[in-house]
Amino acid sequence: MKTAAILTSRVMDAIGRLPGIATLDWCDRAAAAMSRMHHPSLATVLLATLDARGTIDRVEAAGGAVGVENHAAETNVRGMAKPPEAGETNPLAGAIRGAWSEGAWLGWTITGAHEGGAFVGTASQLGLLGGRGDSPFLRRWHAYNPADVIVGAVAMSHPGRFIIVEIGSSDASFRENEREQAVMAACLPALRKRLLTAIGDDPPERQKWLTPREELILWYLVAGKKVPQIAQELHRSIYTVHDHVKSLHRKLGASNRGQLVARALGHLGALNEPVDAGTDDGVH
Repeated sequence: MKTAAILTSRVMDAIGRLPGIATLDWCDRAAAAMSRMHHPSLATVLLATLDARGTIDRVEAAGGAVGVENHAAETNVRGMAKPPEAGETNPLAGAIRGAWSEGAWLGWTITGAHEGGAFVGTASQLGLLGGRGDSPFLRRWHAYNPADVIVGAVAMSHPGRFIIVEIGSSDASFRENEREQAVMAACLPALRKRLLTAIGDDPPERQKWLTPREELILWYLVAGKKVPQIAQELHRSIYTVHDHVKSLHRKLGASNRGQLVARALGHLGALNEPVDAGTDDGVH
């Protein structure tokens, strides 16, 4: 019980450090957070809309990560979860992340996951690993050859929209995974809440997600830098940086710098919730 509480605290802390904005690698970071419940492990996170038969209608975002031995969350100077460096993505994690495809069956059935409620099971319990079939689940995991895989899902308000998590480990002890299942069940609602803050309750258009350049400029703004300083540090014109800042205001529904900072730190609630206009602080 004590170990489960410690693991839950570690994963919850990592979830709390996920960006409060829709970055293109948000699901990679979420997978890294969830993978902290067991070492070694491989985790994948999918945000998707499913039809009544469990077929993936739309993939909004997918990510993968390898669990690290040091469970302390790596963070940057902003205290947020540190994104993977260039070239850092593990090939197995990338393969699993890329295996999610629209029009394909999920590979297992989500049951009892009402809005905000979580479904948690394992591949062994669901009979997903024993056969030799060509199921989507086996295709995702065959290269890793896991001892078991914990699968979980939590429903969003939008009909058929789910956050789906799969965590597998080649560690033989992972077959006794009641503790990790309990951690998954406790953490999925928190992951849902953080995703609502970053992405919103309705499937956004792809152009609403922040580009790496926009995210970088946003964090410069959070650090208190002015547009001319940012332009100088990035070796870009002031006009180019202004265009990025305008795009940030539009994508994040903010009317001033204070709201941009609050949105970046996850302090304004769900993305689709209205915020007070406040006063302009001269960011433009």
